[in-house]
Amino acid sequence: MHLGYGAHCWIVTSLAMVGGTAMAQSASTAAVDDVQVCPYSANVVDPEFDSNSQRMVFVDQQGRLKIVSLNADGTSKSPGCAGTVIDTGATLAVPGFGLKNGPEWARSKLGTEIYYTKLDATQQPTLARASFSGGAWQVQLLSKGSMRGLPLATTDVADPQPRIMYVQALPDGTFPTLWREGRDARTESAFPGSVSDLSGGAPRWVPGQRAITTTQFDTGGTAQAIKYSIDSETVETLTADSDQKDEVWMWPAPEFGGEPIFFTVANNCCLRVYRQIGGVWTLINAINAADFSTYTRIISPEPFVYKGRSYVSMQLGNQKNGNSDIWIAAIDPAAPLLRQISDPSTLRVRNEPEFMSTPSGAYIYYTTIVGSQVSLRRASTGL
Repeated sequence: MHLGYGAHCWIVTSLAMVGGTAMAQSASTAAVDDVQVCPYSANVVDPEFDSNSQRMVFVDQQGRLKIVSLNADGTSKSPGCAGTVIDTGATLAVPGFGLKNGPEWARSKLGTEIYYTKLDATQQPTLARASFSGGAWQVQLLSKGSMRGLPLATTDVADPQPRIMYVQALPDGTFPTLWREGRDARTESAFPGSVSDLSGGAPRWVPGQRAITTTQFDTGGTAQAIKYSIDSETVETLTADSDQKDEVWMWPAPEFGGEPIFFTVANNCCLRVYRQIGGVWTLINAINAADFSTYTRIISPEPFVYKGRSYVSMQLGNQKNGNSDIWIAAIDPAAPLLRQISDPSTLRVRNEPEFMSTPSGAYIYYTTIVGSQVSLRRASTGL
């Protein structure tokens, strides 16, 4: 069912200081199109979306791994998001670890796969994979996958196979971050990944590179953005100022000829975008929550590319699981855009914004929470 809301005009002007130059950023006007996709009864938790196949995957509260196909307007083809169950005994958690994570789409020359965490015969977490073969989904526990979970997968279609990063639960109560080629346990290696329970910040794969972005403390105790090259096992420090960093994302930006750029969140409040100029990572744009919102924090930012431009979806709130709004922003300072896409007339707990493009446009999906129940909504970006 498609519900419509009236147009709301948001005229917000902020000043981003970059290189001593103030750049005006005005929130644009767009009709709010924010609808429920899956009801509370569907128990959709931390879904992931695949624009290529127009599907989402998630694990419900009964531990069922499900796939739901989506219509052109981003709503579910399956009534109530019943979807197709492809496995049971899945989980979003590794016992003792502060963060949760659902299944992840992976792409490579092997096609589209799903990596996720499953409980084995002893009810311990283990890495698992689902692949479509012979007209059906085939599930398999990964070798050397025991006491490991929460995989994040690569989506580089030219790779021979996807890579995954994940955490391992050790008997001493520590959780090292590891990576491996998805189908080769012999490649398992540790890397310096940083995870934040408060923000949900985690290491991220760099599209088109065999590298991971994350944060690492410098000698003064400041978390700095870094890029870790998995083959050379070397660290490139990307930032050096005194503000604490979190959520580091790097991708090839079409508006800059495919050059890699990255953003990070500084001091929880401020999205900062960097481009390499003259061999030096240089701040080119800054988006500060307080300049356009009553909320103080930028949470769960994620870049996406649509029609040749780069954007970021983000949750604005005072805490990860508190009342929040969902916004999008353009990262190019020469073509600024700020837009609230969640319904401003309703106060909600909103989190985990995720992008998907469809034949009808670009949408951001997010979870809304009422008590212990969750439902899934999608908001049109208006792009």
